[in-house]
Amino acid sequence: MWEPPSAKDIAEDVSQCLASGDESLARRLIFRFIEHYDRASREDRARMVKARPESTGSTKLDAMIAATVEYSCATHRVASPSWVNDPQYFLDQFWFVSGVSSLEADALVNSPISYARRAIFLNRESLTYA
Repeated sequence: MWEPPSAKDIAEDVSQCLASGDESLARRLIFRFIEHYDRASREDRARMVKARPESTGSTKLDAMIAATVEYSCATHRVASPSWVNDPQYFLDQFWFVSGVSSLEADALVNSPISYARRAIFLNRESLTYA
């Protein structure tokens, strides 16, 4: 039986993507965690976020994983694991994920708090799936 990937699994996959130079796929894998979490059972959700992931080698993507876990937990009104509040999951400089300067104002205003408090700013549509 298939089990949805944990945050730790996602971090491992992201590390592999970064090693092959594909940061775009790495970000998509992180955002895909939201869909897996939404569709998982309560028991699987707890397992998915329990273990602290190893570093991906990118402070930005490590912070994005923590933000995505916190966002997913908040969406389902459950407490986030304590590891998401560790200092290594917060950026020192703003990161506008889109890289498009004309979208920065919208991202500043509309980024979910789990991302914004880590200095990650993105378009809310990035977090939706079909």
